[in-house]
Amino acid sequence: MHSLLSGNEALALGFYEANGLFASGYPGTPSTEILENISKLKNVYSEWAPNEKVAVESVIGASYAGARSMAIMKQVGVNVASDPIFTLAYTGCNAGLIIVTADDVGIHSSQNEQDNRWYSKFSKIPMLEPSNSQECFDFVKMAFELSEAFKSPIFIRLTTRISHSKSIVSKSYKRDISLTLLPIDFNERFDPIPRISKELHRKLEDKIEQITNFSENYSINIVEQSQNTNLCIITSGICYQYVKEVFGNSYSILKLGMIYPLPVNLIKSFCQRHEKTFVIEELDDFLESQISTFGINCIGKKLTPKLYELTPDIIKSIILNNTAYICNDNIPTVQKKDTFCAGCSYRGFFYVLGKFKNVVISSDIGCYSLSGGEPFYAKDIAICMGGGFSIAHGIQKIFQISSSTKKCIGVMGDSTFFHSGMTSLLTNVYNNSNSLLVILDNRSTSMTGLQENPGTGKTLRNTETTAIDIESVVKSLGVKYVRCFNPLVLDETYTVLKWGLSIDEPVVLIAKCLCSLKEKKHHTFTIDKNYCIECQKCVSIQCPALIYNKQLQTVVLNSSLCNGCTLCKQLCKYDAIKEINLE
Repeated sequence: MHSLLSGNEALALGFYEANGLFASGYPGTPSTEILENISKLKNVYSEWAPNEKVAVESVIGASYAGARSMAIMKQVGVNVASDPIFTLAYTGCNAGLIIVTADDVGIHSSQNEQDNRWYSKFSKIPMLEPSNSQECFDFVKMAFELSEAFKSPIFIRLTTRISHSKSIVSKSYKRDISLTLLPIDFNERFDPIPRISKELHRKLEDKIEQITNFSENYSINIVEQSQNTNLCIITSGICYQYVKEVFGNSYSILKLGMIYPLPVNLIKSFCQRHEKTFVIEELDDFLESQISTFGINCIGKKLTPKLYELTPDIIKSIILNNTAYICNDNIPTVQKKDTFCAGCSYRGFFYVLGKFKNVVISSDIGCYSLSGGEPFYAKDIAICMGGGFSIAHGIQKIFQISSSTKKCIGVMGDSTFFHSGMTSLLTNVYNNSNSLLVILDNRSTSMTGLQENPGTGKTLRNTETTAIDIESVVKSLGVKYVRCFNPLVLDETYTVLKWGLSIDEPVVLIAKCLCSLKEKKHHTFTIDKNYCIECQKCVSIQCPALIYNKQLQTVVLNSSLCNGCTLCKQLCKYDAIKEINLE
C-alpha cells in the first residue's frame, strides 16, 4: 500500500503499525500533527499533557508497565522535559520508548533555533534522524526494536521540512492485532539513588559503546558509492535530500540515519577512499566535531553557515566553489503585518493595557506575543513558556528594593498557565511579590491550532473530562485578590486593570472570553455612512475586518470577516457602526 504522507503523518502511522500503545505530548509547531494523527487511530491511547516534562514522565510509566510508548514535542519542549530524560538514560526503559524532538530550523514559529542533536550526546541517548516520510515511518519500528534490545530510550529528530513535507510511504508491515504487554520489570535500576546511579552510569557508558559497535553494520546508515574519488559527502536528514537534488550520483554519499552514536569504523572506511570529505548539516557542527575526533580532516562549518536552513543552491555553491556561504539576513520576504484575528479578545485587552504608563509588561509565549508591536506596544519581555509570571516577580522585587513606583504586569494564556505557569504564580505568592498577573483564558491552545487543555473540559480525542477552573486554582494557591473580567468590554478592562495596579499584594486578573475561532458567529457590523465622519478611530485597533481606503478616503468594514466583537462600536463616538443580526 502506497500513500502520500507528511513526515508527521508517517511517524504517527509508523507508531501505530509498530504496535505503539501510549503517546503523550504538548502541542508545538512543527510537531503538533503527530499526536493529532495518532489520536485518530484505534486501539492506541493518546493524550495532551499539561507540559513536555509530564509527557515524558507519563511515557516512562507506560514503558515500565510494558507498553511501547512515545513522547512528542518541539525543540524547546525538550528543555522542559530534560530533567526526567537525563535520569531515564541511566535507568533505561522496559518496553520501547521514543522521544520525538521536532526542531524548528529557520525559526518559522519559535523563539530560538536550538540544535537538539546535542541532547543525544549530552544525555547519552541514541538519536535517529529520518530524511523523508518513508524513513519517518520505518524509523519508529527500528527505534522501538533498538530501544528494547538495549533497554535504552531513543530520540527521533525531525526538522520542520521533514515534518511538513510529503513523500510516498510504502507500508511493509501491519499492526499486531493480538498485542501483548511486556511484563513489568521491577528492577533496582528504576530507583536511581546515588548508590545505584554510580553503577548505572558505568553501565550507560558500556551501553553506548555497545550501540556504537552495533551501528557499524546497522542498515540505517547507507553508503552510496560513486566512481569519483575526488570528494565525498557525509550528511543526514533533510540535507541528504538537498545533496541528492543537486548532485545525484556524482559523489559518494554516506547518509547517517543514526546520528548518535556514530559508526566510527564505517565513517573512517568511507572517507579513506576519497581525497576530500564534506560534512553537510544544518545549524551546529554536531557531526563535524565528532568526525574530526576520528582523525578525519573534513570540511564543514568553515564553509556552511550556522544560521537558518540550508538549500540546494547553498550546498551547490559551497561544494563546487569551495567557498564559504555568507548568510544574507536581507532576503526579500512577503511583507505581512502580524495581527490578532478578527474578534480576538486579546485585541481589546492589549489596546487598553498599552495605555497604562509607568509599567513593565512581562509576557509569555502564545498568540499574545503579537502584543509588542503597533498599535498596542504592550509587551516588553517574553522568554519562555511559564516565564511571564516568574520574570515579573523578579522585576517587581527589584522595584520594591529600589523603592521604585513602577509596577510589573505579567501576562500568560490559559494553556501556558497549566503548562508551567502555576509554579510561576506560586513564587509570587510565596515570596510576597506585588506584581499584577493576568491570565488570558480563551479556553484553547490557540497558537498551535486550537488544541484542548486542562481548562477546556475536553481531551485530545474530544471526550468529556473534568474542566479545571482557573479561578479556583489561583485561589487555592493563596491569592487573595482575584477578579474575572470580559476583555472585550473596554471600560471594564480599564477599571479592573486600574484596580489591580492599586493593590500592594499579588493580584490575579482572569480575562474570560472564548477564542474567536471557536465561537459561533451570531452577529456582525456594518458602517452607516450617514453617521461616519472618517475619524478612523475604529481602524486604530487594526482589526483585519476594518481598513481605511486611502484612494476613496473612507473606512471599509468587511462584514464577512467581522466576528461581531463590538470593539470598533465601543470606540465610535458617532454611532456609525451598526449591528447586523445573523440569527
